[in-house]
Amino acid sequence: MLIVIFLKHALKLDVMILLMNKNILIFIIVFLTVIQGFTQEMNNRIPDSLDEKSFDELEFLLRKYYLDSTRCKVYSEILRTKAKKENSPLGLAISYRYLSFNHKDDLYKRLAYLDSSIMVSKRIIHNRYPAVAYSNKASVYKSIGDYEKVLDNYLAALEKSKEVKNLDFYYITMHNIGLLKEETGEIKEAIKIFKEVLEHEENKHVHRKSTDINHKGRLTTMLVLANAYRKNLKLDSASFYNKKGVKESLENDLSIYNSFVLNEGINLFYKKEYEAGLDSIQKAIAFVPEDGTFNKEFLIQGYLHLAKTYHVLNEKELFLKYLFQIDEYYKRDKFVSYGVRNAYEMLVNHYKSIDNQTNQLFYINRLFSVDSTLNKNYKNLSKKIVLEYDTPELLQQKEKIIATLEAEKSTNTTQITVISLFLVLSLGGAGYYYRNQQVYKKRFLQLLDTKNTPVVTPVKKETTKDKVAVTISDETRDHLLTQLQRFEDRHDYLKSRINSKDLAKSFGSNSSYLSIVVNTYKQKSFSQYINDLRIEYVVVRLQTDTKFRKYTIKAIAQEIGFNTAEAFAKKFYKNTGIYPSYFIKQLEAL
Repeated sequence: MLIVIFLKHALKLDVMILLMNKNILIFIIVFLTVIQGFTQEMNNRIPDSLDEKSFDELEFLLRKYYLDSTRCKVYSEILRTKAKKENSPLGLAISYRYLSFNHKDDLYKRLAYLDSSIMVSKRIIHNRYPAVAYSNKASVYKSIGDYEKVLDNYLAALEKSKEVKNLDFYYITMHNIGLLKEETGEIKEAIKIFKEVLEHEENKHVHRKSTDINHKGRLTTMLVLANAYRKNLKLDSASFYNKKGVKESLENDLSIYNSFVLNEGINLFYKKEYEAGLDSIQKAIAFVPEDGTFNKEFLIQGYLHLAKTYHVLNEKELFLKYLFQIDEYYKRDKFVSYGVRNAYEMLVNHYKSIDNQTNQLFYINRLFSVDSTLNKNYKNLSKKIVLEYDTPELLQQKEKIIATLEAEKSTNTTQITVISLFLVLSLGGAGYYYRNQQVYKKRFLQLLDTKNTPVVTPVKKETTKDKVAVTISDETRDHLLTQLQRFEDRHDYLKSRINSKDLAKSFGSNSSYLSIVVNTYKQKSFSQYINDLRIEYVVVRLQTDTKFRKYTIKAIAQEIGFNTAEAFAKKFYKNTGIYPSYFIKQLEAL
């Protein structure tokens, strides 16, 4: 760096520099190079006070200064230098893990460092490594919504902590898996996990000295268990753990006391003890910290249930006050959760009930914004979360409101004309609607009779052999037809973003040959072939799976491989003559 700076300045000097003796210039460059190397060597030296410390002691310093990014970076670099010098896998594992924390804005670099930490510590026997690095990887994947990899890494952390008999970290990981289960709607499984974790922590409470006990960890597990019981509508069980938590937090850790009070206040709403619930929520909500996703969602739930309570009590101003508070929270922090979504649904319904279309439209747009984020965050969940609002329904409301508001801008004369025209169209539309309903009903019954969508009968090989043989061999043709049959039998067409190139590659062939076989023997284009299989599948499943019928159109579309609800609905109508929403409605009425 010093050489570069010197040369930059040298270029700016006048002609006198060019007259310098060549040997003197070479001497200066060599001298600066030596100085630069000496400076780098000094920078790589480890201070004596740190060089004498063990790797566990250095990790203690890193944990102590975890939030101080400057110190954390310096200590982790020193630790890496020491580890390389002493050829220590443990030291490298610790340093790589803490170096990952210096890249919180670059998740791929963070994952790379964590992978390095795991790789160098896999064969050592240590109380926390590589289990803790697996747990950190799970947190990274959770931040980007890849829940399958979250679970995979938590399970790896469980296995490694079990191997070294680190029961404390084992149950910390179990606690995190419980939170994951709760977040994805598997409440009963979450309750089972939380109870197991709490039993372990209660045993520690009984058999260890009080100074060894992590009271906050035990009380936190008690709190999430109470919260899970509430979500599962086991209200008495929720109250039991809330009251126990209130008592023990007063004795051992006041920092979590108000969270128990708030949770019980929410629980009292579902017990219909509204006044007592209001009192508990209002006392506690101002003292619950805003750090962390769990606490933020807890606060949102507090405000939401204040609004719900005042709605029951017919206190409209207070009902709106707390919904607006959630709106402010969303605008300020951009924090998104299903509690926030619920609040916007309530605002949409409120303004719809009083025919305030301007505000209704405003909060529909907010709801779309929240849905977009939720869909991104939960894109990889193995179990679809069914939303109460169907996006097409909201779009229809939005378009209707916009049309109405634009119509209101016209003159009285225009309004009268429009109303008259509307009446005429309504009468005609009513007739058209009635006729369509009869047609749809007939098509629905035909669809039930066939138990599937019409399938184009494949052309017999004898009639197409000559045509295909011009391009591909009989062996290739038969191989591709066999692979396509397996593809259909395994329902692999339900995967999203299928293309002929990748599918042909998986068959050990190429897209040109695959297209010829599909076009010839299925008498369809490749995309038509895939989408027809999906529609045939969904018609049967909707008839046989009542739970599947509860999904939104968007969720159904994603489940069977379509990218959008609109593409699915359009293809369903093209194949069956009715829309999927109508088909589901008629099935439910049977």
